[in-house]
Amino acid sequence: MAQKIRIHIPTVVAVIFTIAILFGSFFWFSHNTDEMIEGTTKFYLETNARSQAAAFNTKLENQVELLRTAARSWENVDMTSDEAVHKAILLGQTFGSFSRISVAGTNGRMFDTTGKDRGDVTQTLYFKRALRGSVTISDTIMSDSEIGDYLYIAVPILQNQKSYGVLYGQFPISVLSDLIEAVGFQEASTSILLSSDGMILARSATNELVTSRIKNFYDLGTKWGLRGNLSLTDIKVDIMSGKTFTVPYQSGTRDRLAILTPVGMNNWYYAIVISQDLIRNQSHALSINLLIVEFVLIFAFVLLFITILHLLRSMAVVEMANDRFQMVTSQTQAIVFDYDFVKQHLELNGNLKFINKNAKDSYSTEEIFNELGKLLHENDKSILDEIIDLRNNDKASVLSEMRIQCADGNYYWHRLTGTVVRDDDGQPRRLVGNFVNVEDEINKQKLLKQKAEIDPLSGLLNKGAFTSYVSDLLAESNEENLYAFYIIDLDNFKKVNDTLGHIVGDHVISDVAQKLCTVFSENDYVGRIGGDEFAAFLKLSGTGIKLGRKIIEAKAKAACSIIDEIYSDDKNEVNITSSIGVSIYPKNGKKFEDLYKNADSVLYKSKNGGKNQYNICE
Repeated sequence: MAQKIRIHIPTVVAVIFTIAILFGSFFWFSHNTDEMIEGTTKFYLETNARSQAAAFNTKLENQVELLRTAARSWENVDMTSDEAVHKAILLGQTFGSFSRISVAGTNGRMFDTTGKDRGDVTQTLYFKRALRGSVTISDTIMSDSEIGDYLYIAVPILQNQKSYGVLYGQFPISVLSDLIEAVGFQEASTSILLSSDGMILARSATNELVTSRIKNFYDLGTKWGLRGNLSLTDIKVDIMSGKTFTVPYQSGTRDRLAILTPVGMNNWYYAIVISQDLIRNQSHALSINLLIVEFVLIFAFVLLFITILHLLRSMAVVEMANDRFQMVTSQTQAIVFDYDFVKQHLELNGNLKFINKNAKDSYSTEEIFNELGKLLHENDKSILDEIIDLRNNDKASVLSEMRIQCADGNYYWHRLTGTVVRDDDGQPRRLVGNFVNVEDEINKQKLLKQKAEIDPLSGLLNKGAFTSYVSDLLAESNEENLYAFYIIDLDNFKKVNDTLGHIVGDHVISDVAQKLCTVFSENDYVGRIGGDEFAAFLKLSGTGIKLGRKIIEAKAKAACSIIDEIYSDDKNEVNITSSIGVSIYPKNGKKFEDLYKNADSVLYKSKNGGKNQYNICE
């Protein structure tokens, strides 16, 4: 009896120690759940806010581009004559999301498409800015008895590269509210658009947390910060700094969380407001579920311990080894298989339920094709033919990766490794091996590939990746496709590094990269191919040559306009502009090298022509 006690004491101590660890980990995790969930939720919301702000910027920029395109149709109108302006506007019509289109000549007299005289706008800020050549969006909400609340978007009408008038689009607030509708937490959050002074310009349909009676963001909270430790001045400083940040606040007795991020247009901010009760409820639910899981684990551990003791006393060495094998394969999502070519029969051992809850331990060849074959991804079914073809070759092993639809309905990457056992005549008798889930490994490989392709400073494709993607696309294209190859070289960039320092220089590179991403879409390729040299590859589909040419020119003009900016360090300032060269596929070349060479040649034409301009290879 004493001998038995000595044998079992270490095991009992191990069980007690394990249970203590499980309980300790539960109480530690419960204590830190709120902070962990809050941090995770904030990270998700900030990422979501940045994504929504970028999407809103692109949508609104598309409307601005429509207005710019319409302004070009006024190039031949005498903008100094009210009669000519009035006659021309009567021929126009509304387009896009604009509820009304108006025009003003150099004398400031405004007319809309109904022919109505809207008065003199000479002294308005958006008229003055647009007449100086800048696209202007009003920061204040205006009202009209016919169309409701709206903002003005004003673009210059250019004649011989000079502004001779202003084209206005009245953009409804209701449409603006639709553009900021958030994705994620729709039922428990409100999205709002703020001007630089905190005025709420638009809010999403789910506006229970920010009702229409609240006109200014700074009126939302009675206390700011975790314990009221922030002032409105602190919040305003953060907004003026143009960064993404999260700020908790109290509205009466209710706790809220606001996530703010700059839109990148008109000094506007995009904000998501969410109740902190949601985070607390998630934390509480997770703690309860964790407690249940802990007790289940403890109970399962005790049962497993008793079972193992019983098996050690009653099972043979082979049976014990098989049980351990089953445990290992279950934890690693691995399956061991043995296919008999003569009997045409497959034996499986391992975590079968992960792939199919109705999986069996053995299958005939017919069942393999009828049942297991359906789980293979359409593009990976060739593995079955490869196994059958072992009769006609002398392969000693099989190694292949494929996607399998598992029990949860999703496809996961698996690796099949097998050894072929042949008879004296070289005919395959058996195929023995394993089948392992390698989804994490494949994803890590993809992540490493992505890191190898991205330029760390700009966040764009690096030169190698950009060259590879464009070259691969061109190799698969024909002359029916229409592409444009842009080379964008920054003017005066060396002066930034020499005068303002390399930190500002790095900021310029990052800033230009973000601007180019607003000009070109996600379907296009944008990369940094040199120190201050960028490239973009525009893919046009379903457009004729004439319309395609207009789009290509519009993108080049938009890039020149958006990059044009003055950077300073409060002592010195440098005006960064861009010189752009554009070549067109297939007219100017069908290979990457040809398109690059032709775009580069007209880039120098832009440089030598005074910079801050673009040229298209003819």
